[in-house]
This record gives sequence, C-alpha cells and structure tokens, in this order.
Amino acid sequence: MVLPTDTVLEIGPGTGNLTVRLLEYAKKVIAIEIDKKMVDALQNRIGKLGLEDKLTVIIGNVLKMELPHFDLCVSNIPYGISSPLIAKLFLNSHKISFRSATLLLQKEFACRLLAKPGESDFNRLAVNVGLVASVKFLMNVSKKEFVPCPKIDSSLVQIQPKLNRPYINLDEWSGFTRTCFSKRNKTIRSIFKQKKKIIELYEKSQSSSISCKSFEFEDLASDYDVDDDNEYDSGDLSTRNLELEGQNSTKILRFKHKIFRILEDGGFGEKRPSKLSIEDFLCLLELFNKEGVFFH
Repeated sequence: MVLPTDTVLEIGPGTGNLTVRLLEYAKKVIAIEIDKKMVDALQNRIGKLGLEDKLTVIIGNVLKMELPHFDLCVSNIPYGISSPLIAKLFLNSHKISFRSATLLLQKEFACRLLAKPGESDFNRLAVNVGLVASVKFLMNVSKKEFVPCPKIDSSLVQIQPKLNRPYINLDEWSGFTRTCFSKRNKTIRSIFKQKKKIIELYEKSQSSSISCKSFEFEDLASDYDVDDDNEYDSGDLSTRNLELEGQNSTKILRFKHKIFRILEDGGFGEKRPSKLSIEDFLCLLELFNKEGVFFH
C-alpha cells in the first residue's frame, strides 16, 4: 500500500502510465530513466497534469548509481535487468530502509524467484534472494494487457526485506551456492568429488579469512544454473592446479577426506542442492567454515 507520506522509487517509467497513478497516492515519486526521449515525454505529461512538484526524474543507468532514499519501489522494470536490479536492492547492503519492492517481472523469471526446495524451478537465484528477503506472488498479467503486445506474459511480485538478515559474508555465500548449484540435481558428495573443485577449495581455504567485504551483486543474483552430469577429471585442471596438486598431493588428499567427513557427519552427503532449504545451506556452510573450508 502506498501511503500519503511515501517516497516511491520507480525504475523505467517510460511515458508515465504507472507514474501518474503513483503520484495520485504518494508524497513524491523518484523516477529513474535511461532514455532521454522518454524523460522528455514523461516530464511533458506530468507537467500538463500539474504534478511536476511531486516528481523527481534521474537520468541514468540504475545499476551504476547510488540509489536515493525511498520508502517503496514500484516498477515495471526492463526484464533484462531483473537479476542485477533485485540484487542491488536486496543484496548490496546489510541495512535496508525501504519496506518493499513491487515489481512486474517476466513470468518465467518470477517462477524461478518464487521456487521452493524440491520444485523443478528451484535454483540459486531463489536461494540467494531468499536469504535476505521474502517473495510474494500477487498476480499474473497477460501480454494482451500491453500495447504493443509483447511476446511473453508477466507476473507481479512483492519482495520484502527480512528484518533479521543472517550476518554472513556475501562473497563466501556466493561462492558456496555457486558450487552447490553447479550440479543441483546430483548429490552433495558427488559435487565435491570433482578433483578440480577440491583443488580450488584447497587453495582458497589456505588464504581465506571471512569478513564483510564488498561483492559483485550481479553474481549473487545470477539465475543461470549449470547441471552437467559429466564430472571433471584431471584433463580439466589448469596448469596452476596441476602444479598445486603435484606440490601438495598429500595435503590435498587429506583436505578431500575432511570435506567428505564434514558431509557425512552433517548428514549432507546424499542430499541434493535442489531439495535443500536455506537453513540447510546455512548449516552446511557453517560446518565447512568451522573446519577451515572456505569458498571465497
């Protein structure tokens, strides 16, 4: 609900169909638009309605700017920036001051965002966003509702930041979920059985220290999942990894055994990423970190 005291952020307002409605209810609307021609059309339209004092237009790429303060985000966003924009809003800070973001998304993307463990669409995007926010389905919107008519249907969702976000290093979380969802339908044990992965984790774990560093929010919100049934073999190892393996073969073997012990002791060896809850992922990452296994 838009309150009379609210400042609303709108991304990609176009010619202002949604903007006009928002201005009827909100104290102020901040519209971010990258297309100068659209900005001119928007300002001309709002000016004719006498509402220009309630509208602030920022020209630029929303992904490359610091966002102003706002209470709500309500937007029909360009579908091509859905992942990085959601990450910018919800994964780029431990302190979020706005109440929610109501976004019109491509229907297929919304399904992935709403997916639950065990469902066919469950993916890394849902896990990463679900760590810090709750996603609620509001309604489907047919492509026939738009002029000109696009090729795809849409869904309206509301995303609310969680009040108690886990205090976790997001670089570490990103590396961990990327590893787990590289083969989301295989068992956790088989994922960590790959020689290439063992050597990479060994190297990271020798130099890693967990802290709250900056991170690339585009990576955390990636919804691209690889599910390749072919395991890596030594032929996939880089020259550096081959050298590392040769110099530290005994240590790497011990490291591998430690990983398998962690998985078996924690009861995760035969489980599959596609069926694990966020709480399960947090638990497994904590088990790894306590034993000196790091992913960043």
